[in-house]
Amino acid sequence: MTDADLTTDLMPGETLLHSWTISGRSFFIRMGTIVAIWVVLGQIGSLGQSLSVTLLALPGAVLFGLFYMWVFGELDIWMHNRKTTWHLTDRAVHIIPDEDLPSRLPLAEIKRINRFPFWSLVIRLNSGTATTLPIPPAPKALRDRIMQARENALPQGAT
Repeated sequence: MTDADLTTDLMPGETLLHSWTISGRSFFIRMGTIVAIWVVLGQIGSLGQSLSVTLLALPGAVLFGLFYMWVFGELDIWMHNRKTTWHLTDRAVHIIPDEDLPSRLPLAEIKRINRFPFWSLVIRLNSGTATTLPIPPAPKALRDRIMQARENALPQGAT
């Protein structure tokens, strides 16, 4: 779907502010971080062992990290979200296609946005539900942009 296709779903007077898709850079940072954690754990676990055991722990930890990502679906995040586009307007965040997520998150309903894990954004809504925006480009800047749009969308005096 293109930006032109999105405009048919916008409310009258709604303005497109920003569009994005998942970030390959953020995805590889995520994968590298997970593998690095397992490498560090493998090296800590091999302390006090012979040099050959320590050297064998390194590829073993990398393989275990990759196995962990496969088992828990970390590798599927790219495939599942590669065709998803997010659009920030002055009233909502639109998610297209919306297979597993709501198609529209009104800015006035956003309570806060967390950056944990640091490669994703978790949008917490006033209703108590949460939606994760997986591996966006520049998560901190995007969080700030969404929060600024939220502040501009809220009536004066509302928080």
